[in-house]
Amino acid sequence: MKRKKIFGLSSLLLIAMSFTQCTKSQEEVAVTKSGSGDVAVVKTDANATKIFPGQVWNDIYGKAIVATGGGIYYENGFYHWYGEAKKAGSSPGKGGIDAGMHCYRSRDLINWNDFGVVLPLSSDPNSDIADGCIFQRPKVVKNNSTGKYVAFFKLYLKGEGYTRTFLGIATATSPTGPFTYVKKVLATSNKGSGDFTMFKDTNGDLYHIAVRRSDRKLVKAKMSSDYMTPGTYSEMTGVQTNTEGPAIFYKSGVYHLLGSGSNGWDSTAPRYFTSSSLGGPWTSQSNPCTGTNPINGVGSDLTWGGQSTFIFPIEGHENQYVAMFDIWVPERRYIWLPFRVDNQKMHIAWQNSWDLTWYP
Repeated sequence: MKRKKIFGLSSLLLIAMSFTQCTKSQEEVAVTKSGSGDVAVVKTDANATKIFPGQVWNDIYGKAIVATGGGIYYENGFYHWYGEAKKAGSSPGKGGIDAGMHCYRSRDLINWNDFGVVLPLSSDPNSDIADGCIFQRPKVVKNNSTGKYVAFFKLYLKGEGYTRTFLGIATATSPTGPFTYVKKVLATSNKGSGDFTMFKDTNGDLYHIAVRRSDRKLVKAKMSSDYMTPGTYSEMTGVQTNTEGPAIFYKSGVYHLLGSGSNGWDSTAPRYFTSSSLGGPWTSQSNPCTGTNPINGVGSDLTWGGQSTFIFPIEGHENQYVAMFDIWVPERRYIWLPFRVDNQKMHIAWQNSWDLTWYP
């Protein structure tokens, strides 16, 4: 009996080692945190070979990804995707009950490991992020001076509805959390700020770029060195009033701003602006999007049924970018599309499926 046990265990170990060596180049390594450290478990998904815009995306465990309104942070070979967590059983689209900030991680933008809700809402009714508040559009940036990972999010206090919008701030010592809530800021006006993004300029300064609710202008303010406090806000001149879902990147002397109109949960035409200065003046450009989403039949004139949320570069490669959009209704879906900048303009064409070989 003892010999059989030893032989069986040895065989299993050899099989496991062979399996890992054969598949580790193709798959994400799932990490489960425990008190004694990180334990690696290899998960496979033979179907996860491409990105399918507009379709339901699953993580490496086969569960639907929950990360609307999100953004990407890259570090040490991994893309970290942060987005809105929703309570199990609530609506997958609009009306979903917020649960905090979700985090996923991937090397290839295709196979995503779920790290769970890394900033959960609080059971303490006196907390600013008490269960029942409205939590939207989280973005994470690392502060290289403090070494902390700082999460920013749009916060409506429990019981106040949409009367005031705060900029919520949380920090962590690891990109996969856990994040600890720090403070809220009533930014831009006495009504607060609407849709926003965080943008790190070429000199390392971080800006909070947001819709000022008092007049619906897009404004910016440089954050303090610890990223805890925004400075004085100024208008980004030339950007059309009521521009929501801002996503910004910089290339070769030109800032590019992609956004949407304001139409509740429904999609609008994309808005695209360029400028040689972050403050403006910004110049309106033609629709950079082309093609039709075959799943819902919506064309680029209505952003394929989605709304812009973030733009990020493919790390280690020149002029390779991904534009992120969310489909809010009737159910949560994601549109990620590759693009390049040609003649100082971006051009985003619909793709039924793609991977990193799309880039020339």
